Amino acid sequence: MVIKKVCHQLATASLVFLSATAAQVQSAPIYGVVGDIPKSKVLLMATLNNGPAMQPVTWTVYRLENGKEIYNRSINRHSANIELEPGFYRADVTLDDGSVSRSRIFDLSNVSSSNVIVAMD
Repeated sequence: MVIKKVCHQLATASLVFLSATAAQVQSAPIYGVVGDIPKSKVLLMATLNNGPAMQPVTWTVYRLENGKEIYNRSINRHSANIELEPGFYRADVTLDDGSVSRSRIFDLSNVSSSNVIVAMD
């Protein structure tokens, strides 16, 4: 009898604890979670003679903040699809032989996708 009563009290206490924990989890704020920032899809494409370059180029992408360039990433392809957080960016693209370099600034502040097409001729 005593064991049944103790088990019943432990079970009741466990349910109360779990209910209180669940209520706290549901009401916990989730501000500042890294995954909450929506990203924009960006197509980077280098062209030659009005078509895809179809040769290796190096893309270097910088985020522009307060007049400073913050390195974001490098990609070694004539085209690439990447995702970036909202903001201003600069993409530098160079043919692998180093003969041509170009640069473009683009704004992702209010768009969900953007095409950055750079003529290399």
